[in-house]
Amino acid sequence: MPVTDREGRLVGVVRRDALLQALIRDDAGIRAEVEATCPSADRDAVQVAVHNGIVELTGRMPTATARRLLAEIERIADVIEVQNLLGPGT
Repeated sequence: MPVTDREGRLVGVVRRDALLQALIRDDAGIRAEVEATCPSADRDAVQVAVHNGIVELTGRMPTATARRLLAEIERIADVIEVQNLLGPGT
């Protein structure tokens, strides 16, 4: 893709794959954000896996906390789906 200045002169070229890499976050980046979103008291009891933007949560967590967490994860950029496999915690 050509890059021009205000007068329309060519100042550079950006490769398509470079643009896509800047726009799409990898699974590791999504996982890190999901883990940071998880309440600190429950981080050890919840496992997070991400494959192609699909987040899978396993482990145990209080139901009300899990509902809030799921809602937050669904709002994370690049998350396609959330699979809730959490069991009730204490």
